[in-house]
Amino acid sequence: MTTFLDRSSTQDAEKHCLAWAVLPADLHTPVRIFLALREGGRRPCLLESAEGPDRLARYSFFGIDPDQLFTGGLSGAKLETPLGVEQFDGPCHEAFGEVLSRAEGASTPSHLPPFCGGWVGAFSYEWAATLEPKVAIPGNDPWEFPAAEFRRYPVVVALDHASQRIVLVIDCPDGEANYSSAQEILDGIAEDLARPAPPIGSFKSIGVIKPAMEKGSYEEGVSRIRHEIEQGEIFQAVLSQRFDLDCEGDSFLLYRALRLTNPSPHMFYWEGEGTTLIGSSPERLVSVLDGRIQNRPIAGTRSRSEDPLEDERLAAELLGDAKERAEHDMLVDLARNDLGRVARTGTVSVREHSVLEKFARVQHLVSRVECDLAAGQGALDAVAACFPAGTVSGAPKVRAMQILAGIERDTRGPYAGAFGYVDRSGNLDMAITIRTYALKGTRLSFQAGAGVVFDSVPEREYEETLEKSGALVEAAKLADSGALESSREGEK
Repeated sequence: MTTFLDRSSTQDAEKHCLAWAVLPADLHTPVRIFLALREGGRRPCLLESAEGPDRLARYSFFGIDPDQLFTGGLSGAKLETPLGVEQFDGPCHEAFGEVLSRAEGASTPSHLPPFCGGWVGAFSYEWAATLEPKVAIPGNDPWEFPAAEFRRYPVVVALDHASQRIVLVIDCPDGEANYSSAQEILDGIAEDLARPAPPIGSFKSIGVIKPAMEKGSYEEGVSRIRHEIEQGEIFQAVLSQRFDLDCEGDSFLLYRALRLTNPSPHMFYWEGEGTTLIGSSPERLVSVLDGRIQNRPIAGTRSRSEDPLEDERLAAELLGDAKERAEHDMLVDLARNDLGRVARTGTVSVREHSVLEKFARVQHLVSRVECDLAAGQGALDAVAACFPAGTVSGAPKVRAMQILAGIERDTRGPYAGAFGYVDRSGNLDMAITIRTYALKGTRLSFQAGAGVVFDSVPEREYEETLEKSGALVEAAKLADSGALESSREGEK
């Protein structure tokens, strides 16, 4: 295997080199690569994207050998590295911004995959309280999930589905001085991938899926929100409910099942310090690429049908639903206002509006709002400006979140926060953490919400939460069935 050292696209060539190598991929699948890397003790995370119900996007990314951990609370933060622990005061996103600034000058060469290493992790929904002091946090916290948790992955394995190549990339900070050790690491990864496929694990549920809120309590919550709307307090709020399941075994089978039942634009498997996140989110919160910001609000939902005619009828019903359209328009306006806080003057625009997008189990109305990042603003400022998404909180955001805290009573933790990456160039892509499992110990949880407006019908909003969580229920059943243990199903 030939290894290359790349200095071509950096401001400080010796400080920000990349070593890379290429392997054939015709015998590999994303699942097989993940299992091989895990078997080799490399603690992989996996990031994938589906461009539709039936097709993966070009790359599957595996971050491996994490060497730093950033954890932020509601006040203060810490960075754990091989050299020790560094403490920070003040808001955690400012501390994280300081950590990211230490890699300034790095960039990704155009001939390499777009993600060549960086930070992967999540902001919890409660991170909003560090951005806006008036945000209320429920007193009961079943999660103990930090406001922010990110791991740094200096090594990436990128499976290129188009060229059938595997690209191995490693951060090589001191150029020639570390090139030999970088070669050894890449050779070790190649050896891990060449070994016979490791055994397939098993997953078992214990008991049944239990809602944290009874149907009557949820519908009463919808009525309370409608009353607040009638009183002029808010226009809309997204009331969610959580589902819990005790389980044991290999949680990666849940990811395998989820990518089969609900392929989505943002799919991920990531093991944090105390919580594993396994997701297939359809909705981008914000991306920043070379100073260009994109937000993709989703609002308006109908189920899918296996009958093509019925599926089209449901789509037409959604497109013609005045309530759904009005709610969507309100959230697009909210997204425009959010981006306006960090945008260069005059650059905010709605590039797509109320486009119908079909996913495996549901269909949504989707819009795309874009702008240029203003001078003096960073990528994390863009995340903060949009957080949390109006599509999972409400409008106006702060008052809606205050009302929701009094109804839901438990913290949301990872749900309705953001999950994604910040690369070595400072670009980022964050999805809203929906359609996502959170595994803490033996407790598996997932959550879904519905947007409540003045003319909402409580029972219909409750049913919408069941529709949105349907793929997660189905995936848990598939993982538990044993079908993924006895076959190669899900390894494509």
